[in-house]
Amino acid sequence: MPAWLSPRGLILAPFWGVIARAMSDISSSIEHTTLICSPAEPPQGADLRARGWSLRTVSELAAPTDGPALGLLWCPDRTALAHLLHTDRAFGLPAVLLSPPPTTEERRAVLARGALLWLPADVNAGVLADLLLWLRDLASHQQARDSAAQAKLDERKWTERAKGLLMQARGIDEAAAFALLRNTAMQTQSKLPEVARGVVHTSELAEALERAGAQRMLSQRIVKLQALRQWPRLAPPERREAQALLDASAERVAANLARLAELLRHDLAEELAAVSAAWAQLDAALAHRQPDLARSDRAAQRLLESSETLVAGLSERAGQRPVGLLAQVTRLRLLSQRLAKEGLLSQVLPGHDASGLAAGLDEFIQAYDQVRAAPLAGPALQPAFAAVDEAWLVLLRGLRVEQGDAVQRMHQGSERLLQALEALIQALQGSLQLILG
Repeated sequence: MPAWLSPRGLILAPFWGVIARAMSDISSSIEHTTLICSPAEPPQGADLRARGWSLRTVSELAAPTDGPALGLLWCPDRTALAHLLHTDRAFGLPAVLLSPPPTTEERRAVLARGALLWLPADVNAGVLADLLLWLRDLASHQQARDSAAQAKLDERKWTERAKGLLMQARGIDEAAAFALLRNTAMQTQSKLPEVARGVVHTSELAEALERAGAQRMLSQRIVKLQALRQWPRLAPPERREAQALLDASAERVAANLARLAELLRHDLAEELAAVSAAWAQLDAALAHRQPDLARSDRAAQRLLESSETLVAGLSERAGQRPVGLLAQVTRLRLLSQRLAKEGLLSQVLPGHDASGLAAGLDEFIQAYDQVRAAPLAGPALQPAFAAVDEAWLVLLRGLRVEQGDAVQRMHQGSERLLQALEALIQALQGSLQLILG
């Protein structure tokens, strides 16, 4: 006996009729959603099409990519129902199950996979059509509610991340970090989540600029250290120290590449791939049994050029915001290491063109004057600039001494200047001027 002729069906019939009449009044004004039928189209399909529904049949129910949809799971008998439940993979869209009455276990399984409604397999097509409209609106309402809840959760996550960045950069507690975000939002007439997202995005862009800029510097530092190791007057302990610095520099390049991939999230993918390819060539040159400084220098130049392109792409995204100044400061690291590299190569590599040494001096001075003239402020920046000034003078003295002492002096001076520039960059990344844009 059909389900609708059973005592239960007769009792429910007036209820379905009320729903059908109410929904039919508005069905003509509602744009229908595509029905994805699985594993086959139900007998009610022709009637649903006549009512304006668009049907599509698939072997397994899954969310489509071409617009909103509802699922129709057609299981005419218990064998088909059992086959449907052989996997626990989610349907990916709201679904109606048309089947014999499921058991408690079957009901729980199909609900867990995303079905929102069960109806008898022989349900009247008109009732099914109207209930599908109800289900579609219900699913839309639930999605809007879930989206609103997720948006609030995301806002809290942005705020928590921003507070953590401020706490780390400024050395303040959670209450002070939140007060800083709130006051900034009030002063800029912005919403707190917008300020929090801005802090996170700016901090990530600043980190990407720093790491991409570091690749430029490391390309020159690696060749400088390789040249230092080939200086015949270097003592064994100093040679081991130079090798340790060389190994640490190579590890830093690899770590930067991995972190940049996380920060960029497929943005500037071609530029980052070029940096990775250039590093692979330099890494291969370093692994060669017979070190060839000329070969390493050529590979380092390719790493430098590809890193410059990546920095340019990131600087374009930074625009005129204070975070854009970070690219100028990180360039000083490159120039200092390239200057020391040119000085060392002129000492240990016969026939090396030393014209780059004088050009490097002028380039560093001009770049440093530009950074000094930039509108940078903050209690930690002035001591950092003073340390850079002092270290720069040490490197200059190393470049001017006699040849016998020049190698060690240039190496020591360039390492001291590098440390001072790293401290300056760290101070700049922690300044409110940069973080808050």
